[in-house]
Amino acid sequence: MRNAAVIASVVIALAVAAVFVVLGFIFDENFFGVAAILAAVAFGATMLGLMAVLVSLVSTVNELTRTVSEITEHTTPILTDVNETVAGVNTELARVDSIVASVQHVSTRAESIADVLHTAVTNPLIKAIAFVSGATAAARRARSGGEQA
Repeated sequence: MRNAAVIASVVIALAVAAVFVVLGFIFDENFFGVAAILAAVAFGATMLGLMAVLVSLVSTVNELTRTVSEITEHTTPILTDVNETVAGVNTELARVDSIVASVQHVSTRAESIADVLHTAVTNPLIKAIAFVSGATAAARRARSGGEQA
């Protein structure tokens, strides 16, 4: 279809150039005849230049289309793998989130137990140390005969 359009454009350009040449022969050797022949040559050169640009543009577009197609073929599997990886990471993040919640719960419980143990052990221990300290001081006084104040 693209080749048919290029061929049709060339045929039209040649027909227009032929019309200009015929007009040049009709007006033979006067100014209009020479102007028609010059217009035909200029029109033909312009059309040939435009055809060259058009053919180059068509080949560039074809190459670009092939390149985009190849890139699409290569990136589609990669994107599928990335989607699968992201789904797996999301699953693992959900597991890690539940583990962190469990650790936080255990930590809260351990902190509560530590507070209870601190309260339960600290007061009797302080009292026992005070008792032992007082008993030691009393024993020293009793040995020395009660002379120390």
